[in-house]
Amino acid sequence: MARGSASKSGARSALTNSTHPTQSPRMPNWIESAEAALRSASPAAELEVIRTEPPPVFDAEGVRALLAPFFAAFLWAATIFREVQSGALLDPLALLLRLLALALSVRAVLALWRLGRRLQLQLSYARYGLVLTPEGLLYRTPRVDIAVPREDILDVRERGRWRDRGGRRFAEVYVVTHVRSGRTHIALPPIFERTPGVLAERLMRWLGPRARIEPSAGAASTRDATQELASALWERIARGERPADVIAIPHGSSWLQRGPYASLLLGVAVIADFARLPEATRRMANATLPLTLVAVLVLVLLGWLVLTRAQLKRRLGLAAILTPSELLLRTRAGVLRVPWASVQRIEIDSRAAWSLVLGAHEARSLVIHRKRAPQLAYHESFIGVPLEVLHALCDAYRTDYGREARGARDAQDATENESP
Repeated sequence: MARGSASKSGARSALTNSTHPTQSPRMPNWIESAEAALRSASPAAELEVIRTEPPPVFDAEGVRALLAPFFAAFLWAATIFREVQSGALLDPLALLLRLLALALSVRAVLALWRLGRRLQLQLSYARYGLVLTPEGLLYRTPRVDIAVPREDILDVRERGRWRDRGGRRFAEVYVVTHVRSGRTHIALPPIFERTPGVLAERLMRWLGPRARIEPSAGAASTRDATQELASALWERIARGERPADVIAIPHGSSWLQRGPYASLLLGVAVIADFARLPEATRRMANATLPLTLVAVLVLVLLGWLVLTRAQLKRRLGLAAILTPSELLLRTRAGVLRVPWASVQRIEIDSRAAWSLVLGAHEARSLVIHRKRAPQLAYHESFIGVPLEVLHALCDAYRTDYGREARGARDAQDATENESP
C-alpha cells in the first residue's frame, strides 16, 4: 500500500512524541507490531485485527434522507396545483403549502449532505484499520494513524441508546481517553464489526476493568488552583493554560440548528408569493403590509442570533471544565462550581422533539443530579464533544477523584477524632 509511508511515519512519530514527551523518537514495539499486523494476512495470535466492511448507508435514517427530496417535490407540486386552482391573490393555503415545501427542501438538502458523507465513507472504508494489542490500540485512517496506550483508555461508549442495537445503523463508537493522551476521545466509524454495539462490546472485553485515574505530579497544585475565583480560573483555562489533570471541553456550534428558522422561511414564502403577482397588481396592491411582515420575521431570527451569541460570548469558547475536585459550568449567573462529592449521578436524557427544518429528532441533554441541590441539564447542542464522551469523563472523574477526596476527608475526620 503505497500511500506516502515516509510522511505518514513522520506524522505517527510526531503524534507519539507529543503524547509522551519522555520517550525516545523511535516508536514503541507494540505500534510497529500493530502496523505489521495490518499489512499481514495472518497476524500474531495476541493481536486482534478488526477488519473493515462497507458501512450501512441506507439504514432507517439513510432511507429517510433518500426520500426527503421526493416529499419536498410532492409539496411543491401541491403548492403549484393549489395556486392554479385557487386563482386568488396571496391565498393562505397556498402560502402554507409553500412554507412547508421550503422547509422540506431545506431538510432534504441537509439530509442529502449527511448521506453524501456516508457515501464518501463507503468509498474509502478499505483504507481504515483497527488493531488491538495487549499494550494499546492502533486506529488507521486515510490521513493519519492514531496510537493510544491501553492505560490511557478510560471507557468505550456507543452513540445512542442501548435498545437501538437490534440492526445495522450508522452510529459511531467512542473510545474515551485520558487527558494525557492529548485528546478526549477517538470516534470509530461504523465500518468495524456488524453493528456499533458488537464493536463496543468487543472493545470493552479487550479493555477489561478500567484502570483507575492516577493523579499526576501537579494534581496537588491543581487542587490549590481551584480555590481561586471561579471566573478567574475559567479565564485562565480559556487562554490556553492547562493545569495537571484538567480537561477543557470546547463549546459546540450545533445550537445554530435550534434557531427560529420558520420565521425566515415564512418571510421567504411571503416575498415569493408577492413577487409572482402581475406587475399591475403589485402596483395597485399595498406592499407595506407584506414587506413589514417580512422585516419583522427576519428581525426575529436576527434578534435571536444576536442575543444567543451575546450570552455565549461570556463562555469564552468553553462548555465545561473538569478538574480533580469539581466540575465548572458557565451559567447566566456566572461560573458554577459543582464538587464531585456533591454529584449523586449523571445520565443522558433523550426526548423526542420536532422542528420545521429538522423534522422529528432527539433532543438530548446531560443531566447532573446533585445531593440536596437542584439538578442541572446541559443541552447537547452547546457541547463540542459527543455527549457520551462527556458523560464518561464526568463518571471517571467523579468515581476516581471523588473516591480520593472522600478518603482524604475520612482520614482527616479520623485524625480529629483521635486528637485529645
